[in-house]
Amino acid sequence: MAQLRQRASRDTTNLLRRAAVTLVVIASLAGLVSLARRPTGEAQPSDVVGAVVPEYRPDAKASTWFCPGIPGNDDSISGLIVISNSGESPVGGTITRFSLDGAARRQRFAVPARSTLEVDALVGTQSQFVSALVESQGAPIAVEQRTSHRAGNAVASCASSPAGSWYLADGFTGADSVEQVVVTNPSLDSAILDVSFVTSIGERSPQSLKGVVIPPESVRVFDLAALDARNEATIGISVKATVGRVVVGRSQHYLGRGRLGYTMALAASGMSDRWYFADGEKEDTVNEEFVIFNPLSNDQQLTFIITRDDGVPLDPLVVTAPAKRVTKFAPTTLGTLTPGRYSAVVTATSATSSSSVGVVVERVTTRQVEKSTASAVLLGTPRPSRSWIAPSGTTPDVADSLRVFNPGSATATFSITYLGPAGDVTVPGYEQVSLAPGAGVSVRLPVQFALAAVSVTASEPVVVQRSVPRGPKQSINGVAPLVPVAFGDALDAALGGAVEDCVNGENC
Repeated sequence: MAQLRQRASRDTTNLLRRAAVTLVVIASLAGLVSLARRPTGEAQPSDVVGAVVPEYRPDAKASTWFCPGIPGNDDSISGLIVISNSGESPVGGTITRFSLDGAARRQRFAVPARSTLEVDALVGTQSQFVSALVESQGAPIAVEQRTSHRAGNAVASCASSPAGSWYLADGFTGADSVEQVVVTNPSLDSAILDVSFVTSIGERSPQSLKGVVIPPESVRVFDLAALDARNEATIGISVKATVGRVVVGRSQHYLGRGRLGYTMALAASGMSDRWYFADGEKEDTVNEEFVIFNPLSNDQQLTFIITRDDGVPLDPLVVTAPAKRVTKFAPTTLGTLTPGRYSAVVTATSATSSSSVGVVVERVTTRQVEKSTASAVLLGTPRPSRSWIAPSGTTPDVADSLRVFNPGSATATFSITYLGPAGDVTVPGYEQVSLAPGAGVSVRLPVQFALAAVSVTASEPVVVQRSVPRGPKQSINGVAPLVPVAFGDALDAALGGAVEDCVNGENC
């Protein structure tokens, strides 16, 4: 049963001279986006490129969350579903667990007002992976999943809807590392998938991965090494549902060849013409690179704007992202980037005005502390927001519990709150923090605040990312996205447009 815990610039877009950058390019894969919320029927691909990330709507009458999955056949691995209710009334709902055998198991839950509930993700279910659908009635909730793994714990977002296409830009099976793509069909009807992947020698679309049937309310796991993608340093994945909608996650256990540790993450269910990162770092003990995936059939121009925490950007770096390719870029190799923290904005434009635009960008970070090494992969956020929530909190008592980046042209003022017994409580010292245009800042949160659900609210759209603990015996922390809070389509579009104008050098 559930266990309840009361827990509490400057303008970065002035166009400077363009620098040439030599990049490593690897053959990649194609796929267009088609999105829906748990319907059935044939998927109709769309030429419209639109990024889809989980979002929390506080004005909704209910919430639906699809958690990507936790290993369920290893006694040394456990998991939690973290459910946060910031409202003034209790919220009830249902958790449906999915497994390989297709026997969905349902459990009722109730979250008291102004509380966070942690539920065993695996209880009563034995399966290679167990995923979950979390549904509330009468009020919204925010949900994410936490995996406790012997190689390091991981926090993963839960999707707010299934989708017809999913992308994974970075994959790795070097030194017999284990990469597993976990696909959940939450529908009452079967889904049909085409799966393809790309390695250093090109794209592969095995006949055995075409027309794969995923039974109703079940999970299917694709082990990349077993699909003849063993000992590969880069693997790109495309999962496309020709019938139905699914949810896709990536489980990675790194065993060597420069990477160690465990990660679990939700895949990208769409493309965007812009991706933001708030928590880059250049240090001798940090190896960091961006992995950019262009799934479209036309080349795209990518502009990297790298800005230090003082809001002063480097010269924009302009490169070409070839069609159906994966490009790797390590800004930490730039001599003009001084050691320390930085933020990044990646903007895609088409070589021709009539062509579509959109890429998927992940960042891979491998850190070393004395004899320990740990790797983490983070999908960027496609749009800033005025409000963010971390349902399971963040790492306490470290310099970068949170990272906040202001990519816009106006000074942003932000505050940080945590969920206490009386509701959201402002963290002392973070009632009103001013952040200049283009600037970034690291936030240290004490343990009494960091382990509760944490929210960041700003006067202007900002980007927030966080550190997450990897376990009591792990000296290196992981990373995880926060969930953007959406208050309405019209407002969201207006905020996104204002930031886009600034990034394009207009209205700044």
